[in-house]
Amino acid sequence: MANRPSGLFAALARRLSALRQARGFWGDLQVFAGVALAATVVALALNARTAITTPFRFIENLTYDFRIARIAPPSQKAFVIVKMDDAADAAMSDASPCHCLAPINKAWLGDLLAALDKKGVKAIAVDYLLDTWSSKEEFEDFEKRVADTKAPIIVGVDPQRKPGVDYPVDPKLHYADSRALVHQDYDNVIRDYDPKPSRMRALAAEVVAALGKSPPTKPFAIRYRAPYPGLTAENTGAVAPSYSAAYAAVLPDSYFKDKIVFIGAVARSAHADADSLPEDMHATPLRYLPGHDAGTPGVEIHVHALSQMLAGDRVRTPTPLVVGLIVFIAALGGAALGRGDMRWWAAIGIVLSGLVVSALVAFLVFYAFAFALPMTTPVVSFAIAFFIMSRLAAAELQTQRAFYSSTLERYLAPQVIDNIVEGKEAVKIGAEAREITVMISDLENFSNLVATLPLDTFQHVINGYLDGILEILWNHGAMIDKMTGDGVIVMFGAPVAYPDHADRALACARAIDAFAEVYREKMIAEHGVFGATRMGLDSGVGLVGNFGGERRFNYTAYGEVVVIAARLEAANKTFGTRILFSSETLRRATATAGAKAVGEVQLKGVPVPVAAYTLT
Repeated sequence: MANRPSGLFAALARRLSALRQARGFWGDLQVFAGVALAATVVALALNARTAITTPFRFIENLTYDFRIARIAPPSQKAFVIVKMDDAADAAMSDASPCHCLAPINKAWLGDLLAALDKKGVKAIAVDYLLDTWSSKEEFEDFEKRVADTKAPIIVGVDPQRKPGVDYPVDPKLHYADSRALVHQDYDNVIRDYDPKPSRMRALAAEVVAALGKSPPTKPFAIRYRAPYPGLTAENTGAVAPSYSAAYAAVLPDSYFKDKIVFIGAVARSAHADADSLPEDMHATPLRYLPGHDAGTPGVEIHVHALSQMLAGDRVRTPTPLVVGLIVFIAALGGAALGRGDMRWWAAIGIVLSGLVVSALVAFLVFYAFAFALPMTTPVVSFAIAFFIMSRLAAAELQTQRAFYSSTLERYLAPQVIDNIVEGKEAVKIGAEAREITVMISDLENFSNLVATLPLDTFQHVINGYLDGILEILWNHGAMIDKMTGDGVIVMFGAPVAYPDHADRALACARAIDAFAEVYREKMIAEHGVFGATRMGLDSGVGLVGNFGGERRFNYTAYGEVVVIAARLEAANKTFGTRILFSSETLRRATATAGAKAVGEVQLKGVPVPVAAYTLT
C-alpha cells in the first residue's frame, strides 16, 4: 500500500484541500489570500526599520541609495561653499594669539563674514557652534566686525542652551539648531533631514526663513543633488563650487555675488596625508560616487537639503498602507505562479525574473516621479508566497498520488500503478515480447467451499486466504494479472524486467504453499472444509502489455507460456502434487534445491510433451 505523505506541508495541504472541497471557489480564494497575507507579513517584518537591520532591509537601503545617487536632479548654481580646510586652519591659527584651532577664532571669522558680505552674497550659513565665548570682550569685538553686514547670517547653537542667558545674542545673527541630520537605520547613513528638531529651526531651514520663505516643519527624505559639474581634485563630488576660507577674501566678487554661502569643515583633500582630520563626515546615499567614498561633509548635506527646500521638490515615498498593498499584490502573484507544476530551475528563473521586473519598475517610477517604491520587500513576499504555494501544491499532488495508488492497488499491480502515476509509461494499447515466468494458482474444491459455508463466514475465509497470498506476491515483485475468484494469474519479469524472474517465481510458490497449508489446516479445524492450493509455473517468451479496446484495456500476457502454466496447475490433480513447474523454469532458475522430476506430461494444446518438476 502507498504510504501517506507526512510533514508540515503535507498536513497543511490536506487541510487546504478539505477547505477547497467544502467551499469551492471561495475556499480556493481563501487559500491564495491566506498564503499571500502570510508572505506579506513575513516580508514586511524582514524589511522593517529596527535597531538591528536585517539583510533584506540592508539590500532595500542599498537599492534606495542607488536610485537617490544615480537618478539625482542637477545641482543648482545658487550656492558656494567656503571650506575650512588645511589652508584655512593654518590661516586661522596664524591669526589667533594662542595659535589654536578650537574653538573657532571669532575675530578671524568675523572678518571673513564681513569680507563675504561685501562681495554681495545673498546669505551666509555658518556650520559651527557660536554659543561659546571666552569673554565679553571677544563677543563685542565680533559684533563690531559684522556690524555693517547686510546679508542674513545664520549660525548654529546648542538648543539646550538658553540664548541671552547661557550665551550673548547678536541681533545681526539668526540662530539655528545644530542638529538636523537624521540617522534612521543601524548603518548610520544620512537619508533624512529634520528642519525643526526643537523649538529652533535647523541650519538650512533657518536660511529659508531668513530669505523670507516658509520652510517645512517635518522631517523629509533628502533628494540629493548631482555633483556640481567641472569640479576636480579635492572638490570632486561637491554640490557647489568650494573655495578655501584662507583665500575667500581675495577671490573675485563674481564668485560670490547673489550666492548663498555655507562655511563649514570640508575634509576632502587632494592628497592622502592631509593635516586635517576627517571631521564632520557622514555616510550618505552618495557614498558610491567619486568624492564621497570617505563620507560627505556635513556642510554639504545642509546645502543638499536647502537646495531641495528652495526648489520645492521631494522624494515621494508610499504610505505604510500602500507599501503593504504593493507587497500583498506581489505575494498574490507569487502564490498564483507557485500553484503551477514546474521544475526547480523554472522556479528559480521566475523568482529572478520577479527581481528584475521589480527593479526595473522601481527605477522607472523613481526616474519619472521621484517616487521611491519598495524594491526588495515585494520580491521577498513574491518568493515566500511562491515557495509556500509550490510546496503546498507538491504536497497536495503527493497526497493525491498516494490516494490514487492506495485505491488502484486494489485493482492493479503496484508496478503498473507506479508507471501510471509517475508518468513513466504511456497508458495506451500496445505489447512487446518479454521473457517472463507465469504462475497460476487454484484452490481445490472451491465450489464445495462456497456451497458449504454461510455467506458471512465464506467472505471472511476467502478474504483472509487471498490477503495472505497477495501479500506474498507483492513481497516477491509479482505482477498480478487477474484474480479468478479462488486463484490468481501472475507474472514475474513484466512490466518490471527482473533477470531472476524464475527464482522469484519459485521462491514465491514455496512461500504461498507454506502459507496455504497452514491456513488450510486452520480452516478445517474451524469450519471443517478447505482445499489445497495448487500452482503451475512456466518460463518463456510471452506477449505482455495493454490488451483491449480504446475504452478499456488490461495489462496481461499471452502466449504458450501462459497455456503451459495453466495446464501444469491442472495436472497437479493427476500427480497428487501442489506445485508443478516446467523444465524451462528449472533451466532459468539458480536456486533449485528440492526440485524433483515428475516426468514428461502431454498437455492439452501443447504439441510436444513437457518435462514437469515439483518441489519437495
